[in-house]
Amino acid sequence: MITEQNFIRYIKKTFADRQMIVVAQKEPYIHTTTEGSIKEIKVEKAIGGGVNTLIDSILRKTGGTMFAVSSGDADHLMVDKEGKISVPPWNPSYTLKRIFLSDAEQKGFYYGVSNQTIWPLFHAVFIKPKFHASWWKQYVAVNRKFADAILEEVKNKKAFVWIHDYQFSLLAKMLKKQRPDLQIGVFWHIPWPTYEIFRINPWRKEMLEGLLASDFIGFHRGYHVENFLKCVRSDLEVIVDYEPRSAVYKNHTTRLASLPAGVDFDRISDKLKTSKKMNPTVVKKKLGIPWKNEKLVISAERVDYTKGILERLKIIDRFLDKYKQFRKNIIFVSIGVPSRTRISEYKSYNSQINHLADRINSKHGTKNWKPVYLVKHGVSREDLFSYYRLADACLVTALDDGMNLVAKEYLICIDSKKGVLLLSKFTGAAKDLKESMLINPFDTEGSSNALYEALTMKPEMKKARNDQMKTILQENNVYKWAIDFLKLALNE
Repeated sequence: MITEQNFIRYIKKTFADRQMIVVAQKEPYIHTTTEGSIKEIKVEKAIGGGVNTLIDSILRKTGGTMFAVSSGDADHLMVDKEGKISVPPWNPSYTLKRIFLSDAEQKGFYYGVSNQTIWPLFHAVFIKPKFHASWWKQYVAVNRKFADAILEEVKNKKAFVWIHDYQFSLLAKMLKKQRPDLQIGVFWHIPWPTYEIFRINPWRKEMLEGLLASDFIGFHRGYHVENFLKCVRSDLEVIVDYEPRSAVYKNHTTRLASLPAGVDFDRISDKLKTSKKMNPTVVKKKLGIPWKNEKLVISAERVDYTKGILERLKIIDRFLDKYKQFRKNIIFVSIGVPSRTRISEYKSYNSQINHLADRINSKHGTKNWKPVYLVKHGVSREDLFSYYRLADACLVTALDDGMNLVAKEYLICIDSKKGVLLLSKFTGAAKDLKESMLINPFDTEGSSNALYEALTMKPEMKKARNDQMKTILQENNVYKWAIDFLKLALNE
């Protein structure tokens, strides 16, 4: 097993003579104004994408500079003249370089191409992607803005640039054009679709050429790699090798591999040891839920149509129809902060969730009990881990997901004899967590039966399955993932 200390030793040796540059869209720490004062908020303590948690945990050990889009209204007050700030605020260990975008850039880059073009196109959830040339213009401009900032930072020094995700598909090519000697690795955290889907993208060639300028591209799952290679073979004149997997385009070789991301097993375990014990009184105070030690089924994610929240509510409704003995003896808590609310599909989705939850509560609830609770405010990771530990089951119903770190974190938190993970077959995590209760969220009947089976499973069966998965998670932790990625990206 690769430990934190193994990782630190590797980083000190490998990066003794070069800079570490990390690029991601979302900053891990933001500054916002509250009644004239400045309040620091850690993204790590909020329910959001797992990418930030991964990056922050890595950079705390590696040091280096992270480039990310500014999102706090007081961010500009806290940075130096170069737009930098040392983070985390309480124990600085790396530099955050904030990139400030105009409203037009945010609209086209983030709310446009990133989340109304690429996001629905790359997830098999049947939301029609939108294509607007004005959005694409801003997407290109923001990638250029990041490239210019990175080139200014590294100057003529030796550096490795680690690019994360779909917001920066053009960045590697822009960097290589000015600094062909830069070593660049990309990790693509979301699924890569089949060519039959990808081919409708008007800017597919630009995206593929941008990514193929990197030295290495990592995906969570092998079939994402295969889909990517089929796309480049279909649209570009490339030489593809499948063992080991690589693509040669315009005399440049890009290596590819599947590297399922892990979590920081030991850090989560340590946090649980020091976290406050939860009881019904504390839960009511923190979440506003009158929990009375009924069975508890928990879910946690951003409110996003890829997460299958409506499908989950339908499963709950059917479960309560069929297994009436659980009425008044169970509650379902969904912790999910609304996201991307400027996009109409997200507004509509949030409204549909509220409507269906209300209908289920009216149908099945009583004067003193209701089955479904929607928690729409941020929850600290420490508290979230404690809720996981209380839960009898975790219901993950994503319809298409590159990985899903919630599933992995839940397993680390639970008493092996108590909790059960019900996990969508359509998550990347399902390939790693084969001893979970794998479900098809579109199969309401089958999933409701699986939920009953999970809640009535014998403790010794739970323990056998959970312990097996915990061993896998401990061995394949975030440090192993990071070292595997860096070794392949640096061609060691």
